[in-house]
Amino acid sequence: MTRSHPRTTTVAEFIADKLAESDRTQREVAEQCGFENPNVITMFKTGATKLPLNRVGQLAKALNADPAHLLRLVMLEYAPETWEAIETNLKSTVLTANELDLVHAYRQVTGDSDATPVVIDRGAVLAIVVA
Repeated sequence: MTRSHPRTTTVAEFIADKLAESDRTQREVAEQCGFENPNVITMFKTGATKLPLNRVGQLAKALNADPAHLLRLVMLEYAPETWEAIETNLKSTVLTANELDLVHAYRQVTGDSDATPVVIDRGAVLAIVVA
């Protein structure tokens, strides 16, 4: 059974947003990623074509985005069952740089004691209980 992942942004929306934030042209982004035709960037940002997995890292770098975040968006949208199988079999997930910073802070705050996090309010607060 596929787990429910709350989605707020599609891959196309993410790419379009990052392009809008960038001071680079689609042509420059395409060139940095090794695409011969800059129209492929338009096709990604409109959702007309899927971003190939082997180009996730290059595009993330060109858009100044976290490659782990873009990879997760791609996998959840294009192959959610495969992503679930990867996470289930690894008993882990790919962390973005921001998430990894949170893990490091959690370990520091808890003295690396494997304390249990308790969600007080799903929308706002994460508390760490050190027993």
